[in-house]
Amino acid sequence: MYLALYRKYRPRTFDDVISQEHITTTLKNQVKTGTAGHAYLFTGSRGTGKTTCAKILAMAVNCLNPRDGNPCLECERCREILDGSSTDIVEMDAASNNGVDDVRQLRDEVAYTPVSCKYRVYIIDEVHMLSSQAFNALLKTLEEPPPHVKFILATTELHKVLPTILSRCQRFEFRRVNIADSSARLLEVAEKEDVALDADAADLISRLSDGGMRDALSILDRCISEDKHITAAIVRDCAGVAEDKHLFAFSEMVANKDTAGCIRLLRELRKGSKDIAAVVDELSGHFRDLMLYKTAPEAMDLLSALPDEYAEVERICGMYTLEGILRCLTLLRQCADGIGKVKQREIVAEMCLVQMCTGINSVSAASPVVKTVVNPAPAVKFPEKPEIPKIEIPEEQLTPVQRKNIQKTRELMAEYDKSDSAEEAPPIGEPPPIDEIPPEPPAEDVPEPPTQAELPPLTEITSERWAEAVSKCDIMVSSMFKDSEASLSGKTLIVRSDNQMLLNNAKDEELTRLNGIISQALGFSVSMQIERREAPENESELSPLERVLANAQRLGVEVKVTD
Repeated sequence: MYLALYRKYRPRTFDDVISQEHITTTLKNQVKTGTAGHAYLFTGSRGTGKTTCAKILAMAVNCLNPRDGNPCLECERCREILDGSSTDIVEMDAASNNGVDDVRQLRDEVAYTPVSCKYRVYIIDEVHMLSSQAFNALLKTLEEPPPHVKFILATTELHKVLPTILSRCQRFEFRRVNIADSSARLLEVAEKEDVALDADAADLISRLSDGGMRDALSILDRCISEDKHITAAIVRDCAGVAEDKHLFAFSEMVANKDTAGCIRLLRELRKGSKDIAAVVDELSGHFRDLMLYKTAPEAMDLLSALPDEYAEVERICGMYTLEGILRCLTLLRQCADGIGKVKQREIVAEMCLVQMCTGINSVSAASPVVKTVVNPAPAVKFPEKPEIPKIEIPEEQLTPVQRKNIQKTRELMAEYDKSDSAEEAPPIGEPPPIDEIPPEPPAEDVPEPPTQAELPPLTEITSERWAEAVSKCDIMVSSMFKDSEASLSGKTLIVRSDNQMLLNNAKDEELTRLNGIISQALGFSVSMQIERREAPENESELSPLERVLANAQRLGVEVKVTD
């Protein structure tokens, strides 16, 4: 049976793992000294060797004849683990077994001793997929497992793992595989498979795999199916990415603002079965090289371009300013982020190329603003004065007390209308002659206004004086003191009111504040005392109709009496 290359050439010892020496050295030393931990957490991007190192560690701690921390691969335990017949090495995919019941079953199995190995090892891949309940069920067992049990957790998304899990494990972070190490391994595998692999093709595969050795071997596997002599062109054709000459053509046409040329080239690549998203990613990497060369021309090792392409990179870079390169790179990254969310990927890529060629950073800036004129709604006219409700009651139905109250109400309304009407201003005539204007008295003859201490003390306060003082206050204070009565008792101002808001707030600091406001309005300092105004003794004896009239009198509502 044919095995995929990434399975056929999976490392079997720590020495076979590439670009992870900082991890493999530590694990080998722990195996040699017998200090291997009970819980490990391997984290890193895909294809960097997390699961591979977990299997090697499981073999190494159970190997009968370990060699310098590596499994011997020859003893009975190693052979059982390699062929998958060992029941003591349990691999669990947390993506499909992420429930609390799965973890509880695992927790129950932990109590059983190994069948043939020294340690029962549980390898939980993609551990971040476990639910919160499953994590909590695993906590105690992970912290204090039986001496014959070891846990190895692997994840690509460390931020999703609970801190309580992290604190119970030895954490190892796997790095992306170095391009040079990946190319060397690809050339080695190609030689064993009797395939001719060009060096530039191996470098291209390493770049396309983005630091993942498994992805690199998968691309090589596809290329071997295409031809036994693998070139860079075959790699690009199998991976569905644009060739370097296309990338340089794109950047040159953008610099020359050739929008039509960019769209035609993109269409040709699409007809050639090139993945639009992959083309955008490749173009992003190309502009990244331009950015790095523009800012650090001496650091050529930072570029992803091949050495024979450096001259072309220099030529294209001379056509751009650094600001222009960064603008194009920003547009490409925005396009790459959104291209996977739509079906018409070609349209999104075309929009990005148009923006790069025209210098427009957003679609809204490219199109004229269309203003829609909406007829304004007609203004709502409010009456200048609200209509006063009128209550018509036949006069023969009124009692003497009601007639008396009605008379008082009419008198109050008449006074209110009189005070509410504005006085007409005298007509403006011709100014008097200048010689008729009396001269102003000298400054020294103008008497100073009396101070508050010089004002004569009052022995009583009239209702008019009190109403005038209340009207000088702000609207909130004026509304609280409205319709209240005031009298002086020595230096104490006694205010009687049935306003519940005033009675509730006139306490402590609020009373002191109100006292200051009223003193300022009156013009002299007083000590204010708030009291509830008692209702008339005979009001409780009034009929419902009489109470309505009494309330109308207090509120200033006009009551019309009809025959």
